Amino acid sequence: MANKQYMQLGCLDVDATAGCGFQVRAETEAELFQLVAMHAKQCHKLDSLPPEMAAKAKAAVKTVTVTV
Repeated sequence: MANKQYMQLGCLDVDATAGCGFQVRAETEAELFQLVAMHAKQCHKLDSLPPEMAAKAKAAVKTVTVTV
């Protein structure tokens, strides 16, 4: 087994009062935010992230090590 680093972000990382347990991991920031945008549109009915939310999301991204 090997260790691999992923970027991780969840709704609660951006808004602790949101009550949404969505969390995603991806290899790149671009892939991560593509998945976040898809979730925001499907589950939160947001066509795009407002600039202040996008800034909070970028600041909340964590790098995690996963054994694969």
